[in-house]
Amino acid sequence: MHLLCVDDEADFLDLTATYLQRKLPTATVHTATRVADAREIIETEPIVFVVSDYEMPEQNGLEFLHTVRETHSDLPFILFTGKGSEEIASEAISAGVTDYLQKRGTEQYDRLATRIRHAVAEYQAKRDLRERVKELTAIQTISDVLVDSDGQSGGQLQQVVTHLPQSLQFSEEAVASLTIDETEFTSPEYEPPVEQFTVHDVTAAGNEIALTIGYTTNAVTEADSDVFLPEEKELSTTILQLVTAYLDRRHVLSDLQEADRRLNLILENTTAVMYLKDTEGRYVFVNAEYERLFDVDTEDLVGQHDDDIHPPEVAQTVQANDRRVLETGEPLEVEEQITVDGDDRTYLSLKVPALDTAGEVEGVFGVSTEITERKKREQQLEGLNRAIPRLLSAETVEEVAERSVIAAREILDLQANAIHLYDAESETLAPVAYTDGVLELIGEPPTFREGESIAWRVFEEGTATAIDDVQSDADIYNPESPIRSELHLPLGEYGILMAGSPTPSNFDTQDVTVGEILASHITTALSQVTTEQTLRERESELEAQNERLEQFASMVSHDLRNPLSVAIGNLELYRDSEDKSHLDTVETSLTRIQDLVTDLTTLARHDSPAETHEPVSVHEIARDAWELIETRSATLSTEPCTVTGDPSQFMALFENLFRNAVGHGGADVTVRVGPLEHGFYVEDTGEGIPPGERDSVFEHGYTTGYSGSGVGLTIVSRIAQAHNWDITLTDSSEGGARFEFRSTDSTEAPNR
Repeated sequence: MHLLCVDDEADFLDLTATYLQRKLPTATVHTATRVADAREIIETEPIVFVVSDYEMPEQNGLEFLHTVRETHSDLPFILFTGKGSEEIASEAISAGVTDYLQKRGTEQYDRLATRIRHAVAEYQAKRDLRERVKELTAIQTISDVLVDSDGQSGGQLQQVVTHLPQSLQFSEEAVASLTIDETEFTSPEYEPPVEQFTVHDVTAAGNEIALTIGYTTNAVTEADSDVFLPEEKELSTTILQLVTAYLDRRHVLSDLQEADRRLNLILENTTAVMYLKDTEGRYVFVNAEYERLFDVDTEDLVGQHDDDIHPPEVAQTVQANDRRVLETGEPLEVEEQITVDGDDRTYLSLKVPALDTAGEVEGVFGVSTEITERKKREQQLEGLNRAIPRLLSAETVEEVAERSVIAAREILDLQANAIHLYDAESETLAPVAYTDGVLELIGEPPTFREGESIAWRVFEEGTATAIDDVQSDADIYNPESPIRSELHLPLGEYGILMAGSPTPSNFDTQDVTVGEILASHITTALSQVTTEQTLRERESELEAQNERLEQFASMVSHDLRNPLSVAIGNLELYRDSEDKSHLDTVETSLTRIQDLVTDLTTLARHDSPAETHEPVSVHEIARDAWELIETRSATLSTEPCTVTGDPSQFMALFENLFRNAVGHGGADVTVRVGPLEHGFYVEDTGEGIPPGERDSVFEHGYTTGYSGSGVGLTIVSRIAQAHNWDITLTDSSEGGARFEFRSTDSTEAPNR
């Protein structure tokens, strides 16, 4: 401790200092013979006690006391004087002196040391108490500021740095700053301090906090001690801890408030049904969706059981599921059928045990989400999976369409639906299959042409589309139609599946999605059928070609070889005998070979469908063909007749028919050509063809021995096939052969 002894007598002052140093060995004794020097020592040294003489030249002891009390009101002060009187003692006590002693002998130094020791202890205790009170007051004030805060934290943190400097030893020069991450709060009239120290902390949320206190002047610096008292550093740490706790509390409260806000949002706005029941099955809480769904208030529902709300069979199922949760203590996810406004709905319910603070089960909390539509879609997809094999097993386009409209009605509930397939020849979307619902709604479905309907537009775009109100669509086909909404499902290049309803907006995005799945399967089935049909046709063509190749091989190997052998043999005989009669046989054989080559060439040329179809004058072609064959004395009679076909193939057909008629009917036969509805006929007045042989005359190689090749009527048959004609062989009015040719294409115009 630092003591100050003031006395104008230097020898006595040294004696006093010596005795006090002995009696108080831990003390540092400062001396002054002049009052001015004493005041300077008090201001520059940590003096905790003053011993002063009474009689001094500049000021007496009491006057000096008054000077000290102006700046250090509680500094212990003993008046130690050789001049004693009751008047001085009374005045000294009135002035607030700590003690009054007279200079009587060396024993007084013992009393002086004792008085100093007690007075310093009391002074330090009072000073510590004041500092502690000051510190506690600051802590309490700041704590009250932070605890009472309900608003934004910025104002409270600003008050912290405003109050804090008042608690420091040199409050006039003290400043404080508080930094939270990048945000800083400073005390009023803040200036960068000359001396400072900083304490740090981190909040639970990870915010870095720094509290800095300092002094703006170094006038308070002490030569032999730290500027900042330990109490000040401890106070700063405590204040920072309060701030940290305040921020942590606000963070927790903020999290709780946000969690509460979110929970309320969920409870008030979720489409799921939420509820809490006690162990007896009584309702404790329900959310807003539950109230809306069953038209009941929470207050009215609390305390009731499921029997009071649901039909008996529903209540029994729900209660059984609740009991499983209570008995096992495990969560349960289960589908429940609930009746709402008379409708059976499916809910996916998640039920969990509700625990109290002790961890005991006190009830069941449940969340139920309606999955009626999802179950419906699942059933639809299952139905589609079952329908796929039926679609793929269809053998014709018409069969695919019929099965598809049934699937659309039974699986997707498209009661009025139809399939229109694209017809390349007429360039239309023609109805192929439709449900009874279509007939009930609009009657027979129409055929659509390019640019005149919504169906055609969607068919071209190739995108599944739901029309909420066809009356507002510019491409509506029939404005008078009772249909208000439509679902259009393109089937690729094959056509479109359409569904209609008299109700606006009857088809949603889910209908489009599931409909697209069905449409893709229908498209696959149509592709498969058309591909198989093409393959079958190709296979049939290949079989026919193979058959014709075999016929050609037979004719080349047999029909041509025989006359060729005869010609070679007779030529050898002629060379040996020079008998010219053998040359006649050679000539006949060569003529036979020539006829066979002609027939083979004709058969090959007309073995494929006609490529050029145009109006053909039958009677003119017939007359031209008549001129090309050896008709002897036979006659030809024709009537005007026009059909569609290939002129060159027509020519070959008539040549072979005429050659056959002249060859079988005799030299004077009459051949007639005339029109039929959708065709024409060729007949003669010859012997005719017996009914038993009519099925064989068109076969390759058939001949009755008039020296024909047996190929002529085969050529006729092939040309008819190439033109899609049916051939009927019957008797003419004179008993001869009558060939009737009729087109199988009903769209072909009758003869003109």
